[in-house]
Amino acid sequence: MPRQFAGFEPEQPGRIEIPSQFFDEVAPQISEIAELQVSLVFFRMLHIAGGASKPIAESALLSDGPLREALRISGSPNEPDRRILTGLDLATGRSTLLKVLVGEGASSTVWYYLNTAGNRHQIGAMARGAAVAPAEFLQDGSSPSVQVERPTIFRLYEQNIGILTPLIGERLVDAMETYPRIWIEEAIAEAVSYNRRSWRYVSRILENWAQTGRGQLPPGNKRDEKYRGDRASTLDPDQYRDGRYLRRSGDG
Repeated sequence: MPRQFAGFEPEQPGRIEIPSQFFDEVAPQISEIAELQVSLVFFRMLHIAGGASKPIAESALLSDGPLREALRISGSPNEPDRRILTGLDLATGRSTLLKVLVGEGASSTVWYYLNTAGNRHQIGAMARGAAVAPAEFLQDGSSPSVQVERPTIFRLYEQNIGILTPLIGERLVDAMETYPRIWIEEAIAEAVSYNRRSWRYVSRILENWAQTGRGQLPPGNKRDEKYRGDRASTLDPDQYRDGRYLRRSGDG
């Protein structure tokens, strides 16, 4: 049973500042708890790091104790890493956070900035080599390469389907809030396998899986059994609690 909260203390030190825009413009759009939890922890980490201009390492978010506890499903043996990464992808896709890849190859690391005009300018300058990377990015005393990274699903769409327009970006964020991440990845792969490279086709695959079951084909089709058998091990039971990913009849 959760421990009952004793209440806030008005004079308690160490208050964390969160921009009012987050509550006015971002929070009302969030429907996935992972994105909300990740965003709030990110603001806490910014406060500790020294302000909105500081980068936060993806590894720090993945190892944060309170965040892992918040996104761990009671009774599930699965670690919450996937849910944290989904929250980060949603926050990046919504442009709350800016994702950058520092370095190349096996030594590369992923970092996040708060999306502010100053940070956008700084990241662009670092990517062009016109600005020195912060101390956090230094590798063996040298300044590594810095490049802007899109969320995983966004990159997958661009690489396999086509140009990522603002409208498609919004629809991908909506899909990420509605379906498990692995569904979207495999729906894109399915669309490519049939050479139907459009968001409309990917969306139809997702809607069909939500209504009739992932991987189901007409009865008697041998490929149905193979499809479900090959992918059974990749399913994440955390994603299917309370039917949260099934659209209600009549939903758009």
